[in-house]
Formats: sequence, structure tokens, C-alpha cells
Amino acid sequence: MPDGIDYYIIEDPFGKRHLMEAGPYKSYDFKIGESVEIRIDKINCKGKVFFEPKHPRYGLGSTVKVEFLGHTSELDKFDEERQMLLVKDPDGNETSIRTVNEAQRSTEFTTDFIYCEVYKISKGRLELRQIG
Repeated sequence: MPDGIDYYIIEDPFGKRHLMEAGPYKSYDFKIGESVEIRIDKINCKGKVFFEPKHPRYGLGSTVKVEFLGHTSELDKFDEERQMLLVKDPDGNETSIRTVNEAQRSTEFTTDFIYCEVYKISKGRLELRQIG
């Protein structure tokens, strides 16, 4: 496209076509003509519709084993410091998740893998929370 972004052309059940940015979904391995379940993720204040195709391997509530990379701390929306765990999801994306127990000192937590629950999928990325 002229804006330099690759798009998928998707068609709704009523035959209307829409553009969906392709970049976040490269790992989904879509095929031309394939029927894919897609939900509307959000509609912004300008009326732009954002689509989210069904993840090919994970759904909401799925349990995934992620690689533990280390400890970090981040400021939340109230400027309070939160202990976070830095992990790599099964798709290779690095992300931070909150610890199950906020009082737990980061030096007390060591492991190679953590089990997490998928609570949201947005722009092809899994949003996770620690189980346990």
C-alpha cells in the first residue's frame, strides 16, 4: 500500500471488505482464501475498526509455559513501583508480567519457566498473567 504497510484484505459475512494490518500476524501463517474467525477488538473515537483474528494456537484462558528471563520493576498508572517478571512467550515476544505475590522479593524468585494464563490477545501478542 502507499503507506508502506502490508495489509490483509478480509471479507465479512455480508461481503464487505476491510483492511487488517498484516505485520502483527505474520506468525499466524494465513493462506489466501482461508476462512478465519475474527472478532472486533475495538472501535476508536474516529470510527476506525480494529480486528483481531483468532490465534492459531492459543485462546483466552489457555495455559502457556513461558521462559523466565529475569526480574524488573515498572511504574503503574498511579506511579507506584511494581515488581515484574520478564518473560518470553511461546511466539518469541518478550513481555513483563506482574508477580502473583506483590510482597515477594525478586531475589526469592528463580526458575527457568513459568506457567501463565492468556487473559487477552491483542495485535497478535499474548497478554499473560502468572498462575499460582
